Parts: sequence; structure tokens; C-alpha cells
Amino acid sequence: MGVPWSEVFCLRGRGLLLVLGVVLVGGCSGRPNDLSDGSYYADARPAAQGSSVAGPPASASGQPGQSGQPSARPATGSSATSSSAPTASAQQDGQRVGRALLTEAVLGPEGFKAVTPARAGDPRALPACVTDVDLRRELRSGRQADWQGVRTAVPLTQFVGVSDKGSAADLVRRAKRVNGCATEVPLASVAGADAQLAWCEKTRPACRVLLAKGDLLADLEVVANSEARSRDLLTQLAPKAAEGLAAR
Repeated sequence: MGVPWSEVFCLRGRGLLLVLGVVLVGGCSGRPNDLSDGSYYADARPAAQGSSVAGPPASASGQPGQSGQPSARPATGSSATSSSAPTASAQQDGQRVGRALLTEAVLGPEGFKAVTPARAGDPRALPACVTDVDLRRELRSGRQADWQGVRTAVPLTQFVGVSDKGSAADLVRRAKRVNGCATEVPLASVAGADAQLAWCEKTRPACRVLLAKGDLLADLEVVANSEARSRDLLTQLAPKAAEGLAAR
């Protein structure tokens, strides 16, 4: 059976329209008509690789010697060392304190030998009944030395510090309330001291003396096997400690 001519013309028209559509699409895309191998639908490669995601210029990297953000540099000069370096006043205080400490030349004939050399230290607290004097807050530039009896092994500790308020004698006078929790030792007036106070504790055989000269305060403690022995040694050594303060 033959196909009617009207249907042939219809089929040919549809084919012609299909071909014309493909040609128009290829021409509008601006790309070659390569439908045959499928490369038409492949992703197009950018014209300039990395042009939109390039890293910052070298000048903004912050490297030393380049322009852009300045690199951090450690502070130098006097402003960087002034906080850590001791001031001239602190050095002078340390020298004065060092000269006020008892020495082996003084304590050797008294039967004591050094256990630890003089070193930076903190003042010891006063007895609990002395509530209005805190030596740890009112003294600075303190140094401590420890001694021991050669034959008796009696420990002897000395601390010397500088008063922040200028007068160490005021600290000694305010500490007079120590009588409420200790037994005061009536020492004879020690030459070279502006003020003095000695006492023995009630709970252990330890005796202490505070000696003031100018803004220097010496704190000497002896702990023997009995209060009577500690008292005797304190009475013997207090004038030696006062001489050290006067010779600063």
C-alpha cells in the first residue's frame, strides 16, 4: 500500500524543522556544533585559570621587610627592661641590708657557724596577739641568714628588712602588744638601736628580738632546748645585731 503524498510532505517538514532547530542552537551558543561526540555538553574550561581565586599579593603577607601590614617586633630599649631591672634605690637597699646582717667574723667567736648564706627572704609573722603590725606588708628588700651552734646545734635565724614607711622604730613600738601572748624579755638598752623589743614564746623555747635603726629592722630568733638558754643567748647576741645596724 502506498503512503499518501500528504503524509510524506508532513514527515519531511518535521525533519526539516528538527534540523533547523539544531543548527540554530549551535549557532547561538557560540561553540562548534559537536553534538556527534557529546563534547558539546562537557563543562567549559574558564578562560583564565585561578584569576578569580588568586591569593593575596606578596605585599600583604606581613613578612618582615615587605610592605603591607607591619610585622610584630619585640619592644627594645629602656622601656622593655625598666620593669625587670632593679632600680638604683632597690640596689642601695639591698646593699644596706646585706651590711646589716651578722657575719661569720662576728658569730664565729660566739660559737655559731653559717648553715645557709644570706639570701632574699620574707619577714616572719609576729605572734597572733599583734594584730596591727604585719611585717610582711610593711618591710621590703629583706634578706635572711641561718646559723647553728657549733657544739649545741642551736638554730639562729636573722632577718633584716627596710620599712616602707621610713621609720622602723614605729613598727617596734606598735608591736609592744606582744606581751599579751608572750613573755617580754627586759633587755638593757642596746647601743645603736632606735627601738628594741624582745620576748620569749609561751608554747616553745624560742626567743626573738626586734631592733630598729632608721628605716632598717633586724629580727633575730634563737631556739635552744630551754627558754632560759634561749633568753641568755638572745641577751648575748642582741648587741651584736644592733652593731650591724649601726654600721650599715
